[in-house]
Amino acid sequence: MSKVILQTSLHPVDLALVGANFGAKIARGLAPQAAHVRLQGVCDLDAGRARKLGAELEVPVYDSLEDILRDPGVEAVGLFTSPTGRGDLLVKILEAGKHVMTTKPFELDEAAARRAFAAARLNGLALHLNSPSPIPGRDLAAMQTWLRRGDLGRIVSFQARTWADYREIADGTWMDDPRRCPAAPLFRLGVYFLNDFAALVGEAKEVAVQQSRVRTGRPTVDNAQISIRFQNGALGHIFASFCIGDGLPYRDEVTLLGEHGRIERWVERTGRIDMSGDHAVAELRLRDRPPQRVTTLPGEFAGWYNWQAFQAAIRQEPGAVLQAADPVLYGVRLLAAIARSAAEGRPITLREFPANTER
Repeated sequence: MSKVILQTSLHPVDLALVGANFGAKIARGLAPQAAHVRLQGVCDLDAGRARKLGAELEVPVYDSLEDILRDPGVEAVGLFTSPTGRGDLLVKILEAGKHVMTTKPFELDEAAARRAFAAARLNGLALHLNSPSPIPGRDLAAMQTWLRRGDLGRIVSFQARTWADYREIADGTWMDDPRRCPAAPLFRLGVYFLNDFAALVGEAKEVAVQQSRVRTGRPTVDNAQISIRFQNGALGHIFASFCIGDGLPYRDEVTLLGEHGRIERWVERTGRIDMSGDHAVAELRLRDRPPQRVTTLPGEFAGWYNWQAFQAAIRQEPGAVLQAADPVLYGVRLLAAIARSAAEGRPITLREFPANTER
């Protein structure tokens, strides 16, 4: 199960946030995390957007990333820019002596991802992200435990699906570019399945993408799915769409089918804009046994930002956990294969690579 870090009197981490588009949502959600992180300022290439967010949150606005890196009052950077070139930005921040919290998708280039983790290790700094998290959420930890015990026997099938009701229009951002946002619903929403859950099955051998554009105003696709053939013979399928308006967006359903039963995991959404109150359920069903169920508290399931673990790593608390590179690289390789399959319109065979070490 996931490791709990108990903290009572640690000083909050002084953090500056880079990227005021998606990052605005992260910044607004930091208030309940005041014991762990304290926002020192924001920055964005769009100066107007940065000023607007800074005024809303009543924090300073930095003119550039370089200004943040020169500020001795900033211990860490929250990097929430587009994924393009993220690895190089991470190296720059880490070499300047700042810890980093960032987001998914981490990178499409495995070499760049490796350089980022090497820079963190060389400089003795924390490099964390939300998916995969350095400490698995309680839902994912329960699934890992059930699989480690061998409850399912051999896994036969991995299935996942997520959806939302988007009415987006083209705005010139990276989300309009199929090279930077390949198989867009998978890249933006389905990536959680790739990072957090696919590695439960083992090493992937082949992926194939199907995609279409149904209704949104962006030039990128809004409906996509992938098939995965795993080294151990299991078959996988992930579906993600921006075109479903059933009132239950981001339900994030995962099913593992095995010789002896199944594991199901889903997210219960409250509908609140800040997603407070949302929680996940993981359930194990085996033949001739009563079902086992784990229900998480809000903010304790896979995909959330673990600011408490980030603080503990920076303060070098006993039992603190650093982000392991291998689980992140697993997702990077899968995502890179998906990007290639989407661009070339054919299945892509992956070279062998290590499965998630949490298994």
